[in-house]
Amino acid sequence: MKIRPKLIIISTAAVMVLVSATLLFFDKPRYALEMLYERPRIEKALRAYFAAEMNRDYEKVFKCLAPSSQYRMTHDYDEFLADMENGTVKIVKYEVMEIYGLRPNHDLTTYPDVQRFAQAEVDITLEDTQTKTTGLYNYSFTFLREGGTWFKG
Repeated sequence: MKIRPKLIIISTAAVMVLVSATLLFFDKPRYALEMLYERPRIEKALRAYFAAEMNRDYEKVFKCLAPSSQYRMTHDYDEFLADMENGTVKIVKYEVMEIYGLRPNHDLTTYPDVQRFAQAEVDITLEDTQTKTTGLYNYSFTFLREGGTWFKG
């Protein structure tokens, strides 16, 4: 039995059209593929933020915050610095549990500069610097992509 080259080309084209249609019209497969691409970038932003927090490099922490975040829009760097220096809690360690919920910005009126949102679930060990007590906490952080760069929300 001889397979015709024309049949192979038609079959390949049909499969490609089917895959393309699935990715275009169904959100879950499309976002799953996009997450494969974006996850390392989100995790890099997350790790940069936590490294800056743990090293108490407040200038870097401030730069990790999304420019359109509520905090950055209502506080300048000097106010941020005062808040950080007056804090009595520090991050001792963290573990990324999951990065999920990648989605486009459907509210361009409220967030005109945000392209994408994602969630990051992180277990954090915090220490009260006055009492020296520690506790393990689970947080879900929002990360935003603005201008192609990921920031902590």
